[in-house]
Amino acid sequence: MRLNPVLEKLTPYRAGPQMADIRRRYRLERVARLSANEVPWGPFPEVVDALKTALDGLNWYPDGGCSELRGFVAEHLGVSEDRLVFGNGSCELLMLLGQTFLGPGRHAVLPHPSFVMYRSIALAQGASFAAVPLKDLEYDLEAMLEAVRDDTSLLIICNPNNPTGAYLEPRVLRPFIAAVPEDTVIVLDEAYGEFVTSPTWEESARWTADHPNLVILRTFSKIYGLAGLRIGYGIADPQVVDALDKIRQPFNVDALAQIAALESLRHPERIEERRQKVAAERARLTLRLRDMGIACHPSQANFLLVDVTRLGIPGPEVAQALLERGILTRSGYAMDCPGWIRVTIGEVEEGDLFLAAMDDLRRVQAAPAEHLVNGLSAEALSPES
Repeated sequence: MRLNPVLEKLTPYRAGPQMADIRRRYRLERVARLSANEVPWGPFPEVVDALKTALDGLNWYPDGGCSELRGFVAEHLGVSEDRLVFGNGSCELLMLLGQTFLGPGRHAVLPHPSFVMYRSIALAQGASFAAVPLKDLEYDLEAMLEAVRDDTSLLIICNPNNPTGAYLEPRVLRPFIAAVPEDTVIVLDEAYGEFVTSPTWEESARWTADHPNLVILRTFSKIYGLAGLRIGYGIADPQVVDALDKIRQPFNVDALAQIAALESLRHPERIEERRQKVAAERARLTLRLRDMGIACHPSQANFLLVDVTRLGIPGPEVAQALLERGILTRSGYAMDCPGWIRVTIGEVEEGDLFLAAMDDLRRVQAAPAEHLVNGLSAEALSPES
């Protein structure tokens, strides 16, 4: 078979293990799923009711233009309908942007570490890229500007950033956007934007009127609790929207996803309630960890980046040790963020389990090395026969 040679540079996205497999392997009754930045709550009750009434119509193709949802989002954001594009999650829109603006002889500027898809879309199109390192886990915007070349056609910012939670305030971000050359498309990925509680927050959708090269991406997978339905949208100049529409597949957003997204937006009070719940738990976990002598990077997202270099076991073993205690997190060593783990904000009870486990691992340092290996790693890591 004559495979596309760029595939040699790519690896498939590996989703986390299934909860049933984890419970069986480690003999756990419950696992706190704090690894994928999902919210612990499902769709709003009104969304569930709306979905039930739509089940009989699934023999028909969905509205390919997301017309009703498009009209509501446009009015909600104060933008024209021709500035909106919808996708099978914001990930599909990232892939479409890669197909539209990247290719051999094109260049991208990406933050690092950040969402793994950014690198993948450049590699998939055979484009070169500069992965600009963060500075103290924060964006180095000056270095990103310096990385822009004559052939740079795409620059991506994730705000708040995944996996650090770092947030670029408008007073910093807007001058940066203005400084990027007009022929370089800036993708502002706001997958976690609804969790921001900073008083400096602004509605960035309106910035696209001043910057035709700005594309803003958002998703319903996070605060709306619709990760299982896969729907997101972009706000961009009509020329960009038209280009993306040319290459997206027909009917790329299913009917139930459109109904769920539309009904979700009709309940801003529920969105605000979730934002405040996440913010309160984020602050509580940060304070409790600090009291233990464990640092967290400041976050405006629904996750925390937690320092694991001062525990009683080596940093690379922490995610596994937490898993054996029924807490699934994301190891920073797998995200080019060594010395840290990423922990999703869940229910208060899940946070308490995580805090107790971290306190346990902090106290393990007094245990003899032989006890640590035999009692924690060797026995617990052996596969179930």
